[in-house]
Amino acid sequence: MTCAMATGLLAGTAGSASASTIQNQWIQLCAQGNYPAQVEFPYRGGASSFVVSPRQCQWWNFQDLGTWEPVNVVDVWSGKTVGTTWYKGDVSGLGIGAEGSEGGSQWIQTW
Repeated sequence: MTCAMATGLLAGTAGSASASTIQNQWIQLCAQGNYPAQVEFPYRGGASSFVVSPRQCQWWNFQDLGTWEPVNVVDVWSGKTVGTTWYKGDVSGLGIGAEGSEGGSQWIQTW
């Protein structure tokens, strides 16, 4: 189940941003592999983002929880967590690329 925690959805086809351009409390997910992806937040009761289609990017504003929190990137087709990174919204924004291919190697990169 997808919980719409997004408060500010921006252009869905924008290219990936560099770390210096991502504002605090913003997360960008780019599904750079051949599978749709989403981010999940275990510290937020398992809340998740909208699904991002392959070769697309989406932005969300996720308010800071006051602590570092894990952000899981999930392959929507298989339900597999392909990578985890950490986020603290009052420190920085976060860019994540879901890489690889369904049934093959899958990983994330961050910026």
